[in-house]
Parts: sequence; C-alpha cells; structure tokens
Amino acid sequence: MDLGLEDASVFIAAGSKGLGRGAAEQFVAEGASVAIASRNPENLETARESILEATDRESSAVVPVELDLSDADAIEDAVQSAIDELGGLDVLVTNHGGPENTSFADTSLAAFDSGYNDVLRSTVALCKAALPTLRESGGAITHLVAASAREPTPHGTIGNVFRPGIYGLSKVLANEEGDHGIRSNCVAPRGVLSDRIEEKIEARAEREGISEAEVRELRVAELPVAEMGTTEEFGKAVAFVSSPAASYITGSVIPVDGGWSRRVL
Repeated sequence: MDLGLEDASVFIAAGSKGLGRGAAEQFVAEGASVAIASRNPENLETARESILEATDRESSAVVPVELDLSDADAIEDAVQSAIDELGGLDVLVTNHGGPENTSFADTSLAAFDSGYNDVLRSTVALCKAALPTLRESGGAITHLVAASAREPTPHGTIGNVFRPGIYGLSKVLANEEGDHGIRSNCVAPRGVLSDRIEEKIEARAEREGISEAEVRELRVAELPVAEMGTTEEFGKAVAFVSSPAASYITGSVIPVDGGWSRRVL
C-alpha cells in the first residue's frame, strides 16, 4: 500500500530513541522528510545515522533538532525551526520521555508538577506551535501515549494521571480542527520492546526479586500473542495513522499492544 507520504514533512518529539525513533524510520522509509527532536545531541546523531543507513535515503531526509520538552518556549522555537528547515509541516507526532515509575505514596507534589509539565503541558505546547502550519497543509497530529493509561497498572502514578489528558486533548483537536482538514489520533503501545521497556523490565525484576527473563515471560503471558512487539511494528502503525491512507480516521485510539487492551471497551 502506498501511504502517500512521499515528500511529506514530519516532526517527531522525543524521536531519537525507542518508539519515536521507530516511527521516524518508517516515515523516512515511506519517502518523508523527518525532523527528530531530542535534548541529547549524541542520541540525535546516532539516530540520524541509523535511520539513514536503514532506509538508504539522502542526508537531508533526517533533520536533528535539539529540544528540551520541559521548556515551552524552546518547543515553539524548535517546531518553527523544523518547519523552516523542512519547508512546511504535514504531520506532528507528539511524544515524551517516560516518567518515573513510582506508587502514589512515593510520588511527591514536586514530581506531580514536573510530570504535568513534561507529559501533558509539553504535548499542548507542541500542538499549539504546529497548528498554524498544519492548518495550511490539512495535516495530521498523532500522539504516542501508553495503552496502560486507559487501564492503569501499578507503580506508574505520573503517567496514569497525566497521559489520559492526552487522550482528551486528541479528541478536542479532532472535534475542533476537522474543518481545517486536521486529523488527530492516538497510537497506544504496550509490550513493544524499546529502551524504555527494557528499563521497566529491569526495575520490576529488582522490585520483585525475580530475573529479567521471568519478567518478560510475565509480560508476554498477559497477551494473546506469543511475543513482545518491535519498534518497527509500532512505527508502521504510526506512519499509517498519520498518512493520507488513513484519511477517514480521527479522534481514535489505535492500540498497538499485542491484544493487551482486548478487555477494555
């Protein structure tokens, strides 16, 4: 299937590692030019080289953008810089680093303040910065937000409190921006093996006094499929939902979770 992403311009927040990087590679493979944002310049360069090698695209296909998502002013500047470099914007992919996994009792008020800023406020700021240009192109906004926010799991207080707000924001944007030709959807991962999931597996193993291999087995046992997902599989879903091929999909949550959310209506 031709997704219609040839020559499209894409901005991906937190795009140098994990799920963001997996999505970036699929967009580039489909012919898009992609700005990947991260606060770590070394991670940006590593991701850029890896994506270009995997896709055999020209060097201009991946634009690295240094960005600290905790700084709202920096978000606006970074998005505008990417728009200038890319010559426009067709797709915004919002994303953020994974918040610390703690219980409610162990989460301080200061951590809640930081969590709001880093998870929800940063997503709002990205959308506000990108909307004027997306209205011109009739583009898409795709939010990467964990499936577990719909059915919270223990020890994920910050994410479970603020990530549902991204689901609500996505529906608000779908309702209000449809007249401008803008679609807004969420793609919800669970069980996709990324750097972040490796960290969570290690933390759970230490917390419960079991091996990392046992934790992986427990996670797979939650699923109707026989293995964890890959960032490539996740990235393909993100590219599709963001593309003209999905032109009649908006205000939706697309789970990429191996069936983990099959019990959630």
